[in-house]
Amino acid sequence: MLIKSIKSGIISGIKCCWFLIKVIVPVYLFITVLKHTPAMDWLASVFAPLMGAFHLPGEAAVPLITGIALDEYGVIAAMKAVNLAGFAVTVVAVMTLLSHSVVVEAAILKRMGMSITFFVSYRVAASIALGLCLGAIGAVLKLW
Repeated sequence: MLIKSIKSGIISGIKCCWFLIKVIVPVYLFITVLKHTPAMDWLASVFAPLMGAFHLPGEAAVPLITGIALDEYGVIAAMKAVNLAGFAVTVVAVMTLLSHSVVVEAAILKRMGMSITFFVSYRVAASIALGLCLGAIGAVLKLW
């Protein structure tokens, strides 16, 4: 019984690692390549005013967009690739935990007959509200 449980645990662990590798590595590579092109500077400058409301650098938009489109694991790779550090990581992490995988989950909810507009609006609004609060707290306490 013990050997069977250990074998099952090892197999489950390998499957989980493989899933994470399939998500994290491509996102990390894509954003790392993007970072070394003029496109990243352009994205950062376009999103800098919006990200400034959260006291984040313009580059923080990349992990946020990644999180809304994908999942939390993609956000981790994106945050590492754009070198977010300190309290910025906390703000982005909290915001994406509230609004992650909206695209996929909206499609599922549509099939269930739920209001996609309410679902997406609620999650994104909660993410923005908490991001504004955390950004302000970080600025007041000088956590940047």
